[in-house]
Amino acid sequence: MKTWRTIPSWFKLDNYSDLAEFTAGGWHDEIQIRQYYWNALMQPHRFSPPTDEALNFFERIKRDPLVSQENNEDFSFRSFFDFFADEKYKQKFHSVQELTESFAYSFLLDSDRKEEIENDFETLRGIVDNSERWWNKKLWQQQKDINNKYGYPISDIADYGAVKFLKIDLEASDEMILKEFKDWLVQTRSTSNEFIKRQFSSADFEDWYSSRLLPYWDLTTIATMEDATIPFHVLGKILFPDEYEVDLAERIRKVTKKKCQYLFSDMVVSALSAQSSQNNLSKSK
Repeated sequence: MKTWRTIPSWFKLDNYSDLAEFTAGGWHDEIQIRQYYWNALMQPHRFSPPTDEALNFFERIKRDPLVSQENNEDFSFRSFFDFFADEKYKQKFHSVQELTESFAYSFLLDSDRKEEIENDFETLRGIVDNSERWWNKKLWQQQKDINNKYGYPISDIADYGAVKFLKIDLEASDEMILKEFKDWLVQTRSTSNEFIKRQFSSADFEDWYSSRLLPYWDLTTIATMEDATIPFHVLGKILFPDEYEVDLAERIRKVTKKKCQYLFSDMVVSALSAQSSQNNLSKSK
């Protein structure tokens, strides 16, 4: 394994200067496409881009790292809603959406118990349509058993990631709905540390830029691809060339590396995606 002890000839810190003006959408796009092509290299059997395409991407970011600024459809990161939207229904919100028929039906299609579920609900329809059920205790018990069987929240019986589904009674008062939703949100999120609970601000974006997180990721990732390592003190000199009398190696090891791992985590990328989509929806109103 090689050791890079000097600045690679292709690396130019100034190529990242426009990051200072990036908001949630730009940061999300830069991170997402890097994850996409890195995963294509690490797990080629699971990802559609061929290896050559992924390698070409990393060669490209050597000379022009801010790919989200390119006017190229290959780097278009419109949300899935924007991509599939038609003229009949326009989404007004990002994190709060009404459940569509296609998504609801997917609970059945995706289930390993599809035949069992179909049979149970066919039986249930037969019981409801049977006039004898009003005095037939056996039918009443059968209906109760089926209803109880499917009375648990969908999120408790199937894995839909961070998506939760709520039934809202609009006949209740605004005060009750808002209070109960707030209580539900606090209770649900308290069970996990895998959610970002606040909006990212300009202070966050400035910190990510000044901490040189994106160039750090590019340098270390490309070094790994080329079977090389970069000592922390060399990374410090590359990323912070104008700073002196500071232990830059310790900053890279204790601060930059950890911040970069956080920035490229799934929860941050998902939160950036949501924030960017919400901003775009607000602009389109």
